Amino acid sequence: IVRVEALVSDLVSRKLRFSSNSGNDIQNRLLLQCVSLGLTRTVSFSNHSSLFVCLALSLLTEILPLPRLYGSVFELLPSSGGLKVNEIKEHLDGILFKEAGAVTGVFCNQYVLADEENKNIVENLIWEYCHDIYFGHRKVAMHLKGSDDELLKDFEKITESAFLMVVVFALVVTKHKLSSKFSQEVQTEVSKKILVSFSCIEYFRHVRLPEYMEAIRKVIASVNQNENACTCFVNSMPSYDDLTNGPDQKTKYLWSKDEVQTARVLFYLRVIPTLIEFLPGPVFGDIIAPTMFLYMEHPNGKVARASHSVFTAFMSMGKEPEKVDRVSLKEKLVFHYIQVSLSGYPDITPFEGMASGVVGLVQHLPAGSPATFYCINSLAEKANQLCSEIFTHEADEWKQWQGEPEPSKKLMDLLLRLVFLVDIQVLPNLMKLLAQLITKLPQDAQNIVLNELYSQVADSDDVIRKPMLVSWLQSLSYLCTVASNQSAASKKNKSADPISGGRITANL
Repeated sequence: IVRVEALVSDLVSRKLRFSSNSGNDIQNRLLLQCVSLGLTRTVSFSNHSSLFVCLALSLLTEILPLPRLYGSVFELLPSSGGLKVNEIKEHLDGILFKEAGAVTGVFCNQYVLADEENKNIVENLIWEYCHDIYFGHRKVAMHLKGSDDELLKDFEKITESAFLMVVVFALVVTKHKLSSKFSQEVQTEVSKKILVSFSCIEYFRHVRLPEYMEAIRKVIASVNQNENACTCFVNSMPSYDDLTNGPDQKTKYLWSKDEVQTARVLFYLRVIPTLIEFLPGPVFGDIIAPTMFLYMEHPNGKVARASHSVFTAFMSMGKEPEKVDRVSLKEKLVFHYIQVSLSGYPDITPFEGMASGVVGLVQHLPAGSPATFYCINSLAEKANQLCSEIFTHEADEWKQWQGEPEPSKKLMDLLLRLVFLVDIQVLPNLMKLLAQLITKLPQDAQNIVLNELYSQVADSDDVIRKPMLVSWLQSLSYLCTVASNQSAASKKNKSADPISGGRITANL
């Protein structure tokens, strides 16, 4: 054991000091492989820092050697593509890869016993490895997808094991360092690095791991009350320019097709709502908002919904962000949010995500905000457009409103819901817009909407707006009857008064 420790100590020193492309690289690799396999079969051995670092190097460069394999794909393609497939298949079938779990277990046990200096060295190696495989796999995936899917699947078998290794190691780190033995500064720094590393390997997460969830909870709890740590985490998110420009300028790139990058951004979109209370307004406006709006237009509904959740969390947070030119950041973002959401509805924009954003903004913007007026006007205009399209082309389309709601009915339901949520200053305008919408519907569709309104108003216990709504609803019901009679009469008499519809709106 003493001789092995001396040999390993010398090996670790060389590997950390020099590039792996040295003349003795083959000999060093064989030694790393032998030591890691030997330690998994040793009942017990003394704690030695070099053995711990050796296990880390073996995992990252021999057992799960993704960065090296990624590089070899581009070195020898296209002439030696078959050789690379065989090399990776041989690695998957080899004893080294099959022992990845056992080596990881010994490695994590040694972490607990190692000194702090070597703990820090290994932690940094693991976090750097996460960045390397993110950028490497992103490039390889774009290069191989559609042309060599078999090779890509083999790569992803290795990345799945790499993900498990990183998660198990990160949990051990959190249990050790997120404790009172370490300063708050150390805890937040470690937590931030783990979060960023997890974002890099999110694409490789295919199962729900208890260890993953526990580690996430621990690091978020450590970060989310420190404004500087939250800001640093958000700053680590790829910039808008990075997101929309591929890693290789030679190939055609479409950001929404980049699945590896999308998975990473989705991780940020899910974490940010938990930190949003502690982010300065400018950080949200300058860094988060461009990415949030971009991914609202992503064709994957899960990603788009996450973007809407970020907006909803921002609108709903307690403290008001600092104001710019007398207009709050919240109000400024609403205009673009509504434009993006409605332009993609119903093809891309998920209704549930948009509805949560709209409810959040009408409940948290200042009373009588121009942004709220803009929101309900735009919703009414879109609802009118969709209703006009379906009822013009299909007279019996209203029958679908009785079953599973379709896009126009969903928007109408949202507007009806807002009647009980908007502030009193905005309510009259919303009532007028709704009246204009409802009186244009076919009679059967009118009856469906009026019945829903009757039910909602009857169940309301809002003593301020209920009297207004009762009076309005009675007038609306009467005018719908008048409009229906006029419509029937106009079919018999083409010379009906052309401004009668305007009178109905004026009465309301």
